[in-house]
Amino acid sequence: MNQSAIKQVCLIEDHQDYRSALKLAIEGSGHLACRLSFSSIEACLAGTGPNQRVDVILLDLGLPGMHGVAGIPELRKRFPDAKILVLTVYDHKPVVLEALAAGASGYLLKADRLDTILRGIDEVLAGGAPLNSHIARMILTTFNAVTPATPDIDLTDRERATLALLAKGLIKKEIADQLGVSYHTVDTHVRNIYGKLQVHNLSGAVAKAMQLGLI
Repeated sequence: MNQSAIKQVCLIEDHQDYRSALKLAIEGSGHLACRLSFSSIEACLAGTGPNQRVDVILLDLGLPGMHGVAGIPELRKRFPDAKILVLTVYDHKPVVLEALAAGASGYLLKADRLDTILRGIDEVLAGGAPLNSHIARMILTTFNAVTPATPDIDLTDRERATLALLAKGLIKKEIADQLGVSYHTVDTHVRNIYGKLQVHNLSGAVAKAMQLGLI
């Protein structure tokens, strides 16, 4: 495979054995590489430069030093083009929502199988928002139990349709096909949605839209 086509994964995980197992699985995929692995966010920031190519950051939360949630904004500054995929044991609702609000693009649990984690990396690279099934149910239950306030957010009909399809897990190309519009048009809708909802990624948009009763 062309080296430029191989996606670079940065792994931040403090348990050495689990870090080694993850790195081995990622390297064995054939289309992913894991040249960067660290035991803390501080070590990652110290060991990388602003021009370092990173496509996905696989991030634990319970780390020595800076907690993963607090580190997400710092990692976004260092790697603005990278997707941040949380991989942790924490399934508490406040932590999940804080991580997604901070800019995580997905949330998986260490109880997930290695092949599920690899699929999650592929999904986030394709523009999706992978969520552990337990986490997804918890988020839906949380927002379904809340009577939403009337949102003062002016989404167009096309933006609402796009948002609903994003929430179902469709990627931009699939949405373009379903709505009969171009990929560029869907991309514009998504950027407008992010701006109006004041979020940075798909997970944040879906979570906030559910909270506001938009979908």
